[in-house]
Amino acid sequence: MDVTSSSTTGSGAAAAAKSKTSTESAAEGAMTADFDTFLKLLTTQLKYQDPLQPMESTEFVAQLASFSAVEQQIGANTRLDSILSALTNGASEGFADWIGKEVRAPTSAAFTGAPVDVGVTPVEGADKAVLVVKNDFGTEVARVNVDPAADSVTWDGTDSAGGTPASGNYSFALEGYAGDTLLSTTGGSVFAKVTEVRRTEAGNTELVFATGDTVLASQVTAVR
Repeated sequence: MDVTSSSTTGSGAAAAAKSKTSTESAAEGAMTADFDTFLKLLTTQLKYQDPLQPMESTEFVAQLASFSAVEQQIGANTRLDSILSALTNGASEGFADWIGKEVRAPTSAAFTGAPVDVGVTPVEGADKAVLVVKNDFGTEVARVNVDPAADSVTWDGTDSAGGTPASGNYSFALEGYAGDTLLSTTGGSVFAKVTEVRRTEAGNTELVFATGDTVLASQVTAVR
């Protein structure tokens, strides 16, 4: 299968994230320094206060509130940095740049009547191959004989009766045969638009498509 990629994929996000990370690191460093200074001043003030004229309770509470606000801001900045890292450099390839673009992956295609290009993996030893098309309900709508050696085929958008199926999401699979014996069935890949990038509980990067399907970013073979 031919693998293509956008020349700008990841590079813009990486540069922007690097610049932004440097700025945020400097800001966080300054805030942390201020936080440490605040703690030193507060403890020194408590240590040397006049026991006959101790700090007013309202003033003490106000200073503790300031202490808590600074602490929470530092924690919030740390969490925001983690999110940014997960969606840019931390996700290895700047996958956030893929939002709004089309990628080729083993998912369904949004069919509206136009032909659909499908990436397939030829079945070793097959002398016959059939592209199987199913609708969103898993019902087979077409079977098309294709070149068993091809790594990319096209569904012209017609069903087994020669008509045009209703618009919707359609999935594809390639059946490889040796004579009349089915050797194996492999899934087809199509271009679909990415609408969301997210991290799974296992720490993997997952793409969400306009069709509602999801795949791991590692399953993508092309970007356009």
